[in-house]
Amino acid sequence: MEVKNNKLGKLFGPSFSYTGYVFIAVGIITISYSLTSLVLIIPGIFIAFTYTGTIIDTENKRVKPYTSLFGIIRTGKWIDVARFSRFNIIKSNRKYTSYSRGSVRFDMNVSDVSLLLLSHYGNKKVILNRYTKFEDAQREMDELSGILLPDTKKIWL
Repeated sequence: MEVKNNKLGKLFGPSFSYTGYVFIAVGIITISYSLTSLVLIIPGIFIAFTYTGTIIDTENKRVKPYTSLFGIIRTGKWIDVARFSRFNIIKSNRKYTSYSRGSVRFDMNVSDVSLLLLSHYGNKKVILNRYTKFEDAQREMDELSGILLPDTKKIWL
């Protein structure tokens, strides 16, 4: 079959990722003065480019939730799909808040639909992918349920 790599998004919020880009820019500008500006560049690369994702191996029936450090090094363990018993689709609303120097509050609302694999008791879960529409998540769930877990329960929240 195939191996799907689903990137789920940045590990840190938008304002923190922006801070990483500022660290990189300031470090590059000041590197001609001192090599200690690498203290800014290395954490900046970590903050700006680290993201999370999930690899789905349909042939071997396993998943790997991972964190890609610096956007290059993937860390995570393979989990056998036999540990899971059902799919779940949830809508999540996240709010990112930052403040200006004048204490003016800036809110950024992000909502998406997530497709999850859940264990029997719901204590172990893996986010397979994030979507903008519920129908896309449902279509992917129907496709994966026949491949990974032929006798699964489907739950929508």
